[in-house]
This record gives sequence, C-alpha cells and structure tokens, in this order.
Amino acid sequence: MESGPGTAFPALRLDHLQRLTDETGVMQHALYSVPDPLHGYSIDDQARALIAVLAHARLAGDALPPPAAYTYLSYLRYAAMGEGRFHNFLSYSRRWLDDGSGEDARGRALWALGYAARHGLEQGLREAAASLFADALVAVRSLGAPRAWAFSIFGLYHYLQQSREPAPLSLLRELAGRLVDRYERTAAPDWPWFEDRLTYCNAKLPAALLLAYEMTGEARFREVGLAASTWLMGVLFDASGVLHLIGQDGWYPRGGPRAAFDQQCVDAQGTVEVSLIAGRISGDPIWQQRALAALAWFHGRNALGLALIDPATWGCYDGLRPNGVNRNMGAESIICYLLAYLDLVGAGLLTLDGAILRPAASGPDHGR
Repeated sequence: MESGPGTAFPALRLDHLQRLTDETGVMQHALYSVPDPLHGYSIDDQARALIAVLAHARLAGDALPPPAAYTYLSYLRYAAMGEGRFHNFLSYSRRWLDDGSGEDARGRALWALGYAARHGLEQGLREAAASLFADALVAVRSLGAPRAWAFSIFGLYHYLQQSREPAPLSLLRELAGRLVDRYERTAAPDWPWFEDRLTYCNAKLPAALLLAYEMTGEARFREVGLAASTWLMGVLFDASGVLHLIGQDGWYPRGGPRAAFDQQCVDAQGTVEVSLIAGRISGDPIWQQRALAALAWFHGRNALGLALIDPATWGCYDGLRPNGVNRNMGAESIICYLLAYLDLVGAGLLTLDGAILRPAASGPDHGR
C-alpha cells in the first residue's frame, strides 16, 4: 500500500480487541483468530489496551470511557504489589505466574497510568489512575533497564500535563539523563545509539528523550533524541521508503549481521510514534511521511508485500516470518496497530475513517 496523497487506509475498528477481552482483561494470545485462554493475560497488554481505548474514545468525541477501560485499569489495580512493583502474567484461572520483578512491565504500567490520569474522560477513572501512578513512583529510581526508563518517561510526561508536581518532573529529568549517559558511553559516529545492539522497542528510547525535552527544554535531550531517531530511521527504511524492522532471530548486534525476521508489530508502532514526536519537535515533514509509511507496513508495504490486518476479523497477524505472516492474532499485535493508527489520527494526519489528511503538513500534539 502506498501512503501518499490521494490514498487511504481502512476505517479503524476495535472488533478483535473486543473479541480478546473478557471480564478479567484482554487475553494475551490467540489461536489464529480465537482468544487462547491457555496463555492467560499480561499487564503489558492491559496497559497498552487501556491507552488504546481511551485514545479512541477521546478522538471519537465520546463523553465517557468505554467499559473495557475500567476492566483494564482494574487489572492494573489487581496487579499492584505495593512498593512500586506489579505482577505481569496471570493465568486464565486468575493465578499469578510471576514474581513482579519484570521492569518493562512496571514501566508500561506507569505509562498507562499516567495516560489515564490525563485522558481518563471521567473523574473517578482519572483519580484511580493517578492514585495508582503515585503509588508506583516510589520504585521508579530502582529501575535499571533503559526501556523501563523510557516507558516510565512516557507515563511521567502524560501525568505532568495535568499536574506539574516537582517530584515527577525531577524524576523525568533524572531518567532522561540516564538515557543520555548510556548514549554517550556507547555511541560512535557509525553507531549513534544507546546500546551495542538493536533489539525490540528501539524507537521508544529516543522518543522518550524527545518528550523529556518538551517537558524540560534541556537541549541535550533534543540533540540526542533527534540524532538517535534519525540514525534509526536510516537503518529501518530502504531507499524506496519501505520499513524493514529488526528481526527477533538474532537482532542486530553492532558490527554483526542484521536479522531480517521475525518482524514484530510493536516495532512498527514505535516507528510511527517516534516519527510523529520527532516531526513535532523538528518541524521537518519527512517525519510525517515516515509515520504514514510505518502504518502502511501493517497493510502490506513491507519486505514480503503481505498485509497483517485481516479484513474478515479485524485482527492483526503476529508479525512477519521469512515465509509469510504468523497467522495467530494476539493482543500485542492488534493493540499496537490501534495505537499507531490513533497516533496518526491525533496528529491530524489521518481520520478514524482512514482518510489521509495532511501528509506533508506539520501536525499538532497527537496527545499520546
């Protein structure tokens, strides 16, 4: 699918997310298009789903959150262990399957809670999210993983839009400083990056720095965020503007071979996200073109020329394999597609009906 003027994407639908959601939350996996109870639930998916349904409701002009938002937030409440820790994995029989030590899960929970505190649409939901957010802050400084720092910065950014408290702002600045320190210890002219290999959710790292710049005005956050984003886009896009994500089968180690597959939907979503933020900050319209091209990855403008969105079910296949799509349709994949699409709607580049509005214009804050 081309993504230039005069073209359109299909209208956004939440059918498959609703299919995966029960009274506990959104199920983590699917067997083809069928929710798979054998793998239970994860807080990662509840967090992202909470953001997605609240963003959709806000952009659709709804006065109240959808019922699913309360379900996803309730899961985060149930998962909270105190002292800033969260369980991640829950069995279908509601038995916790982890010890709460996963740092990415804690960061994603903070991201969702900060977003819900800002965009909850209803006072009780906003206040519940803000309360859980405040409880979770006590352990953020103990996080040691760069992606957990980045997810947390996203949560702090959103929380600070509705509450300019000095402690969260100081914490955001500290976490962003840690990312810059990692970059300065690792980066070289031919590898301007935070780590010695590209793995998953790469785009979240520079995106978090750019949000930190917006909140603090610190030039080093902008400089590093734009430098790393620009280099990453050079790695991911070919000369014709097709997105080639880093494969999970070996990743991309510095000085080593780059894995072509499996390519995952979460990384296409991250590419949309960082492109919109970088475009907002730099004013360069090339970033908007990249954001639209990253959404087009889901619709067949990718290495295999295969669409990942199934028009019959409105599910999203679980990534690209060397020989085709992974035909299972789990939660992460469809939620990441929804987030990518909604980011573009919020930026004023796309409508909920799929029409591309301003592929070369500077969009407003997309609200994510």
